[in-house]
Amino acid sequence: MNLSLPSFDERSLRSVGINEIVIVDSVCDQYADFVQAARAGNVGLHFCVDGRSAVRLSRRFRADVWLVASELPDMSGFDLLEMLSPHVLQGSVDPLLAGSRISLDRIGYGMRSGIFVVSDAYRLEEEQRALASGVAGYLVRPITLDIIRSTRAPATEERVAACS
Repeated sequence: MNLSLPSFDERSLRSVGINEIVIVDSVCDQYADFVQAARAGNVGLHFCVDGRSAVRLSRRFRADVWLVASELPDMSGFDLLEMLSPHVLQGSVDPLLAGSRISLDRIGYGMRSGIFVVSDAYRLEEEQRALASGVAGYLVRPITLDIIRSTRAPATEERVAACS
């Protein structure tokens, strides 16, 4: 069994279709590895510290991944999801949402973005509300690039076998 680390291309964000990330959170210092990746030129990174600025950005910019804090200074992250939906096509946990099939393996490709709700602590009610809203996932801090990358990583034979 070969346990070598994957090559840089296999671990890179761009190799899994993530070129632009928007983080909507008033606590930006918890995303150090995202900032480091942006400084290295591995991803475009954009911060919004409140819901209003995120809505403005969504009207003129498409990102592959949106990380939205469940609580923002000016509104709930869940209220923001409703405001973003006309502008950001998001991946869905429901493959039959709006009558069209959506593959979760394709979130972020084309005009689809993966929106994740981010929380400081796990709350069952928040997770259920997030998934019911059709977002790509519910995440609890700390969040790393590896977590985001893994949501887009192609299925390997081992993962497929484990699921069968």
